[in-house]
Amino acid sequence: MGAVVFGSGIVIALSLVGTGYTSVGILSMVAVALVSLADYLYVPMPAIADEKVQRQKILAKLRLGNLWIWLQTLMGREHIMQIARRNFHPEATKNPPDPEVMTEDMELDGVTVRIYQPADLQGEEKLPGVVYFHGGGFCWESFGLYDIMIKTMLKLKRMVVVYVRYRLAPEFPFPAAVDDCFTVTRYVQKNTKQFKMDPQRLALMGDSAGGNLTMNMLIRMITEAVPDLPKFKVQIAIYPYIQALDFKTPSYQIYDNNKTPTLLNADLMIKFLVTYALGFATFDESEIRKLLENKHWTTELRNSNLPKLVHNDVLPENLERPNIKMPVSKSIDSSLARKFNDIFLDPRFSPLLADDEILGKMPKTYVMSTELDCIRDDAFFLTDRLRKLGVDVTHRHWGGMDHAFLVFSTYESSLKALQEITNYLNDNL
Repeated sequence: MGAVVFGSGIVIALSLVGTGYTSVGILSMVAVALVSLADYLYVPMPAIADEKVQRQKILAKLRLGNLWIWLQTLMGREHIMQIARRNFHPEATKNPPDPEVMTEDMELDGVTVRIYQPADLQGEEKLPGVVYFHGGGFCWESFGLYDIMIKTMLKLKRMVVVYVRYRLAPEFPFPAAVDDCFTVTRYVQKNTKQFKMDPQRLALMGDSAGGNLTMNMLIRMITEAVPDLPKFKVQIAIYPYIQALDFKTPSYQIYDNNKTPTLLNADLMIKFLVTYALGFATFDESEIRKLLENKHWTTELRNSNLPKLVHNDVLPENLERPNIKMPVSKSIDSSLARKFNDIFLDPRFSPLLADDEILGKMPKTYVMSTELDCIRDDAFFLTDRLRKLGVDVTHRHWGGMDHAFLVFSTYESSLKALQEITNYLNDNL
């Protein structure tokens, strides 16, 4: 609709210029451009959305940024994920120092981390320890925002946090992030004394892509267990991405386009996953749409037990559903399957697909999800599977919030959610 208005307005404005009304024509073109920009930046808010005004501001900035990224991609100099990272994902260097939190940047066996400790930590005091894996689709890292969030967490709970700055795609595709995070996780297990951590009170935590990495680490802790090393008692998976099997879940269908009221729509999520899987390999929009229609599903995959792990029957009745139920496509794109399935169905890429014997050994788990999120349903699939395997799971669903809200300190709900998470840590570490 916006494109139609823009096109019609420009035609009328050019006609005015051509008939001698130059000033009027130019003003008309400016007016049309401004109206079209306002229409592009505006995202309607559903009734269930909380903190609507704040979300409108954040989404408007995001969409303006996306426009700038698109203009830069036309120059063809960098991958779109690199452009976005360079322009809109701040470092923490501009954050003012916090007198209550001491930070130190270092490398642990070649992987960059930032250590967060209470500023008054002294002597032989040992605190609960958390290894944190950030989100960003394995391609981005808004370190400036995470830095503020983790400092806030330390004011809510006295603990030590190791924040992992793993390598990012497209420069370092799968499984670079998994390998980096494992390197740090194992280092922490072996050196809790160095960080003044209590080896009996360790947790893994991550959001979005970081929730995937949290599960990955625990799977490797189980399959590559070292008897004398301390174990992680708790995992915190915050709106986690855990599967690249089914892209036609209700939440993928609802939040499919750029006018959805969330930072993470289905189109962007698939672009993250393709970039993480293939690095600099090119992809086109037709492949994105085919993946969203599950055309990577082969007959063998469809007849396997894997689709049972993402069955919509486990979703609560009160969750938002698509207005129109999309028919299940049984057409197969063999080239798409060959290109992606070996990676997409690897449990390191999709930890929900790991064996029962492994997932059943997971520690206590806190899962957080948001309603306005294309990967909303993943959290419910994870909760259902772990509970059926006997794992103690606490699932907190934020019905009016969107993906990544935790890192935006301007949301009132962000502080409330961080308080709930630290309360869970208090109760279980």
